[in-house]
Amino acid sequence: MAPQFIRDYLLEKFKDNYKLSSNDVELIVPSLFTNNDWKRHLSINLDTGLWQCFKTGTKGNFIQLYAFLEGVSYNEAEADILFKELDEEFKPFSPSPKKSTPISSSIDDLHLIPVTLDDYDTDDKLIQKAWTFLYERKLFNLETGDRKYYISQTPKYQQRLIIPFEENNNIFYFQARTLRSDTPKYLNPSDGWAKPSHILYPFDEEADHLVICEGPLDAISLQIQGVNATCTMGCSVSEHQVEILKEFTGKIIIGYDNDDAGKRGVSKFDYLRKLKRMADLYICHPPSKAKDWNEAHIQGSDLKRFVGMRTEKYDYDYLIDHLLTTL
Repeated sequence: MAPQFIRDYLLEKFKDNYKLSSNDVELIVPSLFTNNDWKRHLSINLDTGLWQCFKTGTKGNFIQLYAFLEGVSYNEAEADILFKELDEEFKPFSPSPKKSTPISSSIDDLHLIPVTLDDYDTDDKLIQKAWTFLYERKLFNLETGDRKYYISQTPKYQQRLIIPFEENNNIFYFQARTLRSDTPKYLNPSDGWAKPSHILYPFDEEADHLVICEGPLDAISLQIQGVNATCTMGCSVSEHQVEILKEFTGKIIIGYDNDDAGKRGVSKFDYLRKLKRMADLYICHPPSKAKDWNEAHIQGSDLKRFVGMRTEKYDYDYLIDHLLTTL
């Protein structure tokens, strides 16, 4: 089953009563098999749905967990999951869901306060914290000053930086990044907003290339350096996102992180690309000394030159060369 379905279900089911592991792969929640488990002994893999309770030793797969949470049999759970996945797969496709406009009250209810390059001498401590975060990560465009971010006055997003997905002064989506050390590091909107698996960060649709990376801060870092980029809200591209990208006529370059999750993401992208009969796929991981594009940007790498020189066609020859270098 699709990792995105597992992730969406678990995050919705446990909502605010969870923590994420340091690599954002394991969901840590109170055990379902013991009472008052405030230490959270149940760990669930967000990609596979495999789980284990370290208090009781109980473990199993996602279907078993789904059956337990929904109060149904294993066979009923399996049928229900299949039905929901098929229902999601065959919903009528909107040609430009990334431009969809949320209900206006959803935006108004966030009570957004802009954070811009000019706020370096603000007396507001939260804006100052957000400005420092952005400046240290070089997320302002120092030449044009046109990058705008926000903080929110709503309790759910307090102490978080709002990273807007904005076109024509319309915020159609956002991601909220914590400015503290709490988890989860990122929060995505719900309640009337589109699913993250239906969203792409805004990009130039007429450019001759497009780098697909994992998160908006990576896409912003590349864009500031003159590289056309977007993100898929993680390294597991959805079929919906591939349908959008299918309309892009330039060179599509996968720029996921060079870790195991990123490699799985590339394989999934290539599978869906072939399924949708898209054009050839290219690949360019971030520089090896950085964990992602934003870190490479902070380190001063010339990302436009790097992408121009290091982009390779993702084909049989690339896969053979990559296999040989890892043996």
